[in-house]
Amino acid sequence: MARAGVTYHDIAKAAEAIKTQGQEPTVDRVREHLGTGSKSTIAPLLKRWRSGNGEAADVSGLPSDLVEVVKSLHERVQQMADHRIEQARQEFETLKEELRKELNHANNTIAQLTARQRDLENQIARITEEKSLQDKSLEDARVSLAKAESQRDEAFTRTNDLKKSVSELKQENRDIRDHFDHYQQRTADDRQQEREQSRIVNQGLKDQIQDLQHRLAQAESRTSELLDANAQLLRNADELKQANAALNSDLNGKIEDIQNLKHELEEAATKYREYQRKNDQLAENTAVLTTQKADVDKQVAVLSQALETTKAELKTTQNKAAFLTDENKVILQEKAVIQGQFKQLQESL
Repeated sequence: MARAGVTYHDIAKAAEAIKTQGQEPTVDRVREHLGTGSKSTIAPLLKRWRSGNGEAADVSGLPSDLVEVVKSLHERVQQMADHRIEQARQEFETLKEELRKELNHANNTIAQLTARQRDLENQIARITEEKSLQDKSLEDARVSLAKAESQRDEAFTRTNDLKKSVSELKQENRDIRDHFDHYQQRTADDRQQEREQSRIVNQGLKDQIQDLQHRLAQAESRTSELLDANAQLLRNADELKQANAALNSDLNGKIEDIQNLKHELEEAATKYREYQRKNDQLAENTAVLTTQKADVDKQVAVLSQALETTKAELKTTQNKAAFLTDENKVILQEKAVIQGQFKQLQESL
């Protein structure tokens, strides 16, 4: 595509200015003089200018066919080189843009994966901290459960002791009653005294029994409370175990996600290296094309030098031909003079 502002008039003015400076207008010189325009645009316009100015007539006696062939070869080689370089440049720019987009996409993907990895690491840290707290709570619950079980066993022991004491008191009461019945046959005074003593003892025993029954009721209530607390602790322990299992499952899932993200990150890095290798290879191809253009320019320079040499040899040959023509004219004149003298001599004889 031609750049804006590059017209045939601009090319013609630049070519005339270069020719005025005593140089041959070429695509590179015209482009350097204008400071803009692509070679694929300048080449056909410069050829049109040359055709319009009749440069083919200024050959110093060189055959026009040879000049046209050399110029056509030069222009064709120049156009081919320019076309290949422009095509390679466009392919390089296109591939470079694609690689840039893919690189940006890979960088964005890497940034997203990195952010997601950080989030997962934060979640894992938070879950680990929560798990530690829950483990601590579970351990505290286990300690409380152990204490409750110890208190329950102690309450059971005390209850058994109280029951044993009640049994002993009942047995003692029965023994007292037996003694009371045995001594009932005593005298009235003794019986009255014994009744009074028995009443006092019975009252004391009743008080002791009521106290023991009250303490037994309290122990049973405490035992029931401890059993309820033990059941609640067991339920809490089961819930904590379930929550711990859920957290472990969630943690394993997060670890698996992190491993998948690391794998995706490695694949993105491998793809990025592949794109970088293609970019380097394309740069090498561009360098090879540039080298080939330089070789073509050298060949064109050699052909131009050969053309100049051919022009010089042709001029020398033309000079020799002119000299031989003049010499031939002199010889012919001398021959005509000798023939005239010979004819006069024959006539005189």
